[in-house]
This record gives sequence, C-alpha cells and structure tokens, in this order.
Amino acid sequence: MYKKELDTLLETKKINNFFLLFGAEEYQIQDYTEEILSIFINEDTNLLTLYFDEYEFKKAVNHLSEPSLFASQNILHIKTDKKIPTKDLKALISLCKDNKDNKFILELYESDTKITSEISKAFGTNFVRFFKPNTPDEAINILAKTSRKMGLNITKNALYDIYFIHNENLYLAASELNKLSSLNLHIDQEIVKKLVFSLSSIGFDEFFNKLFNLQDIKNDFFQIEQSPSFNEIALLNSFYKLFFRLFKLHSYIKINGKFDIKEAIGYKPPINIENTLKQQSLMLNLKNYEEIFKVLNLAELELKTNSSIDKSAFLISMILNLQNIISKAKFK
Repeated sequence: MYKKELDTLLETKKINNFFLLFGAEEYQIQDYTEEILSIFINEDTNLLTLYFDEYEFKKAVNHLSEPSLFASQNILHIKTDKKIPTKDLKALISLCKDNKDNKFILELYESDTKITSEISKAFGTNFVRFFKPNTPDEAINILAKTSRKMGLNITKNALYDIYFIHNENLYLAASELNKLSSLNLHIDQEIVKKLVFSLSSIGFDEFFNKLFNLQDIKNDFFQIEQSPSFNEIALLNSFYKLFFRLFKLHSYIKINGKFDIKEAIGYKPPINIENTLKQQSLMLNLKNYEEIFKVLNLAELELKTNSSIDKSAFLISMILNLQNIISKAKFK
C-alpha cells in the first residue's frame, strides 16, 4: 500500500496484525514503526524486539507460539538490514493469521528490489516501501509533522535551515528537532543559527556557496572529509545535484522569460536561499554548465577506475577547476 493509506489506517488505529515497513529512508521507517507499535502495545503486551544479528527463527517463532502467563498478546518486532528467509516469514505470518492476538512488525532497511519484492509478497498488501524525499518541500512536510507530534513550535524557514545544515539528512534533522523540543521555545531561524550545527562543522550548502563565491575552501573541505560519513562519490553527487538545480532554474528563466522558482525546481525555499539561487543560476551560461558537468562526470570516472589516485588531492584539484569555470563566468 501507499504511505497515504497507512496514514489513514493509523488515524483509525486499524492496523493489520502483521506488517512490513522497508526501503532506503531510515527515519520514516523507524518513525512509522514506532507509531504502529504504540497502537499495539498496552499493559497486557508481551513484546520481543530482535535487532539485526539477534534474529533467530526459533526464538521468533517460539515467542508467537507459546502463550504468556502475564500477557494477552504477543508482539514480535524485528529490525534488520538482512534478508529473512521467505519460509521463516510465512511461518511467522501464519501464526498471526491463526491468532489475532499475535502481532508481527518487520522493519527492514533494504532497497534492493529483487530482495524486497520477494519479502513483500509474503505480507500481501500489508507493507509500505519508503523512499527518500523527492524535494526539500516533501522533507519539510515530514519534519513539520514530526514537530507537531512532539509539540514543537517552529517556523517553516527554521525547518528548511535545519534540513540544509544537516545536508538534507532527514534522520539527523529529526534528531535535531527532538533536542530543540526540550527548550520549550518558539524556534525561528535566529535560534537555529545559534544552536544548530552540522556534524561536519559546515553544511554542504554553505560549502557550495563558498566555492561559488570563489572563497578559499581548502580548510572547509578537510573538515567535511573528516566526517565519518564522508564518501567521495557522494560528494560528487552533491555537487551534481546543486549545479543541476541551478541549471534547471537557469533554463526555466531563459525559456519562459520569467522567474518562478517553484515551477522551475519543484519547491519554494526561504527567500534568502531563493535570491541566492537566482543570482547563481544566471551567473553561468550554457557553456559553463556544460564544462561543469563534464568536470564532474570525468572526476567520477577517474575515482571509480583509478585505484592508485590520491583522492583528497584529486578532489581539491577538481574543486579548483570548478572555481576556475565560475571565475571565468563571473569576470567575463
């Protein structure tokens, strides 16, 4: 089923007693699982949660098979990133079909279609696949819903700032909301500016703006590189994503003769970001964009095929190359 259908079921508290939540979007899977469990769990509940490598079929099936002396219902919750044999799942689901007091929730962090297709078939229609937000607007709506649930009074622009500070990572942004909720304050952009910081000391949008403004970015790059989650290809993808956003905006203005950021890129960011994007997109011409995308594509090829390359020095060189293209456009 679709996420909207699950939302309706949660509102009516009519969730089937076996359910699968899976995909590549960690925060939403976890959040919806917790919401389902909150509906199922009461004072007469016998809950067993098996995390990742803790899963054993015998332990799981025994939990649902054996009556409890102290509870009227057994709940099995499995959280894993590995494939569980289909025969195991069918046996566990069968125990739920035979006894409505048995409940089984599978929280699967896997996006491989071949694996998840086989697993989801065992659950019939009782599953939802979660995807990463397509646009910042979609992510902000999710964060706004989270804010309302925790009673956090926060502006939309503050949510945008938090999301971008954490490099569009929904899980980290939601964790930040949880910390801010303890302040019992109205959260606006000024408070976010004072209290919210990226794990890598600098958000990628800030880093990109420094690059675009031809500032020295070497120290910032080394800070980003030290992040535990740093990945060279992910960095290239982030560059590509932001330059392609500028290209879409540039093309829309040239084709339509007007500036409409929501029509061009699918969402409307805070006005300060909107003005920055407009200025940046028009600074470059089509040839500049072509050169930039060529640099990024060749860099990805080199990183993927040359195992002996000094990746750090290579990326610095690539960034300086990008700044050279921007400099020529800026001072033509």
